[in-house]
Amino acid sequence: MRYQAVRAAVESPIQTAFGALSPAVPVFFDNITAAPENSTTEYIKVSLSFGLTTEQGLTTNFDRIRGSIVVRVYTEKGKGPARNQTLVDTAVTTLLSLSASTRAATGIYLRPGVVNGPTFSTTEQSPHMMGRIDAGFIAEDHG
Repeated sequence: MRYQAVRAAVESPIQTAFGALSPAVPVFFDNITAAPENSTTEYIKVSLSFGLTTEQGLTTNFDRIRGSIVVRVYTEKGKGPARNQTLVDTAVTTLLSLSASTRAATGIYLRPGVVNGPTFSTTEQSPHMMGRIDAGFIAEDHG
């Protein structure tokens, strides 16, 4: 299984969606670049974790991975929830669009499951309001 290819199947569409916004919103992926410490600007954090990786089904195809995607949206606190909700909607729309692709003879075939959330939170110490969504996924590697 090509874990980097699975990661790219999720991360690339998210990067493209938030980069196309005006103004573009920076996206930080787990284990690549740290989100800005004490930043007051908006940004997105995406975490991808892998779970079951050798699921045995009715076929002999072991190139199947289950995992989860967590998207956290950080916007400036004290400005109201509208911008955070707009960015969360972009994340949800992007994840759901992954289900629209067709299964090709080669490559990664990825399907997100039910999107949970959004949940919103803020603390006194943080300069941000955070919106969070998460979804499970199944990916197959067709070489």
